[in-house]
Amino acid sequence: MAKKLRKGERAKLTNPQWNIYEHGWHPDCRFRTAVCGRRFGKTFLAQEEIRRAVRMAVKNDVHPENEIWFGSPTFKQAKKNFWNRLKRAIPEKWLLKRPNETECSMTLKSDHIIRIVGLDNYDALRGSGLYFFVGDEWADVKLEAWTETIRPMLSTAGGHALFIGTPKGFNHFRDEYLRGQPGPQHESGWWSCLYTSLAGGNIPSDEVQAAMRDMDIRQFRQEYEASFETYAGRVLYAFSRAGNVRPCPFILGQPLLIGMDFNINPMSATVWQKSGDGLLMQVDEIVMPTSNTDEMADEIIRRYRRDGQVSHITIYPDPAGAQRKTSAQGRTDISILQAKGFNVLASPSHPLVRDRINVTNGMFCAADGTKRAFVDPKCVKSIEAYERQTYRDGTNEPDKRSGYDHIVDATGYLMWGVKNPPPPARFVTNKRFSLSR
Repeated sequence: MAKKLRKGERAKLTNPQWNIYEHGWHPDCRFRTAVCGRRFGKTFLAQEEIRRAVRMAVKNDVHPENEIWFGSPTFKQAKKNFWNRLKRAIPEKWLLKRPNETECSMTLKSDHIIRIVGLDNYDALRGSGLYFFVGDEWADVKLEAWTETIRPMLSTAGGHALFIGTPKGFNHFRDEYLRGQPGPQHESGWWSCLYTSLAGGNIPSDEVQAAMRDMDIRQFRQEYEASFETYAGRVLYAFSRAGNVRPCPFILGQPLLIGMDFNINPMSATVWQKSGDGLLMQVDEIVMPTSNTDEMADEIIRRYRRDGQVSHITIYPDPAGAQRKTSAQGRTDISILQAKGFNVLASPSHPLVRDRINVTNGMFCAADGTKRAFVDPKCVKSIEAYERQTYRDGTNEPDKRSGYDHIVDATGYLMWGVKNPPPPARFVTNKRFSLSR
């Protein structure tokens, strides 16, 4: 249970933030790990931690060569998220001179230096000593940044460190959390805690409930409940035959939505329509071994030409199709589809694989149990792929050796595009495809 705030001491800290803050600078809490859900208030906590570190450095007459750092996975990220906040937090009367905007550093009248750093190029950070270090979004930082650079730099002054962030699977961040927990895995000098987004006290419960409707269960647990989720097993674990397979008849005249993967062997596409209540219904699948984009486009036309009816066909392809040349004439996959008259919606860049997978899982079954995507029983290859695509052992990368990834990718491009539509002026052909001749 976090202690109540003491009168006159940074009353803006929530009780959970105060619990983390109060454990600082104890001999048995030299290295603290705070695992927190989204919107916990990690950045504000880091600001207060650095203010205190400055006071401690001056009070204890720490040699100025031992600096105080805030580190993020990249320098750009650190500057965007923390630099302006830091400048507001450090009083001008503490400064020897104006902050260095290029290096994002401050020199204090005590000659101590506060610095913002990116940890992607950690080898370049060697040199000075460290008195205090805050590592933000620590799960996204390589372990070697700690073992090879930051940890040795803390040795001269017996410096302290705080690692904060949201989990990203079973990696070093989880290991450090366990090192600070009571039990046989506990290590001297380590302390840790875990707080959900709701426990942080900065977001209302109805916002958490809304997130449950938009996210799949594992993603929700990771982002809002600060749970360490493994990537072992099935990629589309939210899909089930019992919950997501039901008759989805093709409705003549309804718009078609097609997800497409450009792998040549096989070319894969999943065909969907939206129901009246906004659900996604997979009505068909197209898998063509040793084929190409021209043949796939012709097959879609052949299947969906219906008695003079006009249907609006939108294709959500692999974004790489904007660059991939498929013929001697230099045509790209996307330009081929556009030339056939399809409306093409391609993301300007590849979304992270895990983000695309999270969206797909959330459509098949969100954290609150809502299902917004269903598959017709005749889509046998799709059902098999959704059930059998797995992660490579010990990684968060889908296993591509089985061949199930092509259909899963095709569906993922569509679901990502439906939820995150690209700018229409740049990526929509504004053509309607007629199924009549």
